[in-house]
Amino acid sequence: MALNVFREQWKVGSLDMHVDEPFFGFTYDMEYLHSKAAQPLSLSLPLAPSRYTGKQTQPYFEGLLPESQAREAIARRLGIPRNSSVKLLVALGRDCAGDVSIIDEGEEPGYDSASNRNPSYSLLEGGLSRIAENPLEEVTGLVEDTRLSLAGGQEKISLYHDPDASMKEGWYKSAPGSPSTHILKPGILEAYYPCITLNEFLCLRAAAACGVKVVHVDIAFLDNPVLIIERYDRQFNGAMVDGFQVVRRIHQEDCCQACGVIPDFKYEHDGGPGFKQIRDLLTMYSKSPVEDISMLVKWALFNYLVGNCDAHAKNLSLLHNGDGTISLAPTYDIKSTAVYNSRFGTKLSRGMGMRIGMHENIDKVNAQDLILFAQEIRMRPQQIKSMGEEIIRKLSPAFSTACLVAQREGFKEAGDMADRIMNGCNQRATILLS
Repeated sequence: MALNVFREQWKVGSLDMHVDEPFFGFTYDMEYLHSKAAQPLSLSLPLAPSRYTGKQTQPYFEGLLPESQAREAIARRLGIPRNSSVKLLVALGRDCAGDVSIIDEGEEPGYDSASNRNPSYSLLEGGLSRIAENPLEEVTGLVEDTRLSLAGGQEKISLYHDPDASMKEGWYKSAPGSPSTHILKPGILEAYYPCITLNEFLCLRAAAACGVKVVHVDIAFLDNPVLIIERYDRQFNGAMVDGFQVVRRIHQEDCCQACGVIPDFKYEHDGGPGFKQIRDLLTMYSKSPVEDISMLVKWALFNYLVGNCDAHAKNLSLLHNGDGTISLAPTYDIKSTAVYNSRFGTKLSRGMGMRIGMHENIDKVNAQDLILFAQEIRMRPQQIKSMGEEIIRKLSPAFSTACLVAQREGFKEAGDMADRIMNGCNQRATILLS
């Protein structure tokens, strides 16, 4: 079996399977290597003429696939064993995160934003209401129809949105290979984690107000809540074809892919990247390392304050700039996991995805850990404290503003959820301010 890897219409290389390998090996195409526009698929797969083995390529390509229950649902729908990464990649590889497409040998990508050819979309029958009525079935069905691959453990779907329509209207399914503009996360987990969709909306809106570079989000109140996330790896290129604005894909990867770590090991205690490793990555490759490292610190402090113990390296992504440098992408998937403590919803782990100082458990972090964190990031402790103070000053008004937006959309529980999150913030703020 052989597959071709494209970035839009550029053939980047090919995947092939050797009998003694657990995963596809990858070889860059020689014509691509000689192109001035050539960029590596990943920092873990530098441009080179020699073949990368399946062990070397697995972190990047496996990182394009859904995880955990999202993977289970789509694999069951497609009749593919959930542990068959190869078959899932074949089935879902036409529209991945970033600008990569993976297709059968001999086929063409079918879509090219540069030449404004062949975008293909169909109106989503029933709109968002249909997704909200039966979210799990609709999401897995849409993933099967569109054949797209979205990494992460929560069920979600990617759709095209007409920029001239309201957020509750103008939604279209993408034909296989045509890029989308937004990711939708319906409230599938609400029964176990009450108001978790609202929780994520409040945290992301508050993070933006506190100076953290995050994706833009909206929320819709329907039969089930739906979080609407604008994709940072897609941009309109200004052209129109068949009534649709043409979408350009943007080359990106997450920090696990960049560090050569498979998704199963994304948490630092399992061997995933920690703050020092990501800081070193930004120092080496970033176009603006001081700015990006400062944003990494803000992300870390905000996640600590709101109690997001599920913040790991796959939630941090890198945009490839085309000149060999990278930039830290807007972040996503920020929520307060700490509010779920068995008294409220199903209890979630207090162990953080990336430790601060010596401690992984969020309740054990102390002033000395923040000093050690500063040393890892190579900042003065006072810089870390000053950044934390700035976030703390903005937190309460940021959540109040986000709460008002949610309440206008019909979320009566917004005030209670914001209070729950802020109670934890205030407790942890004493550590940052000590």
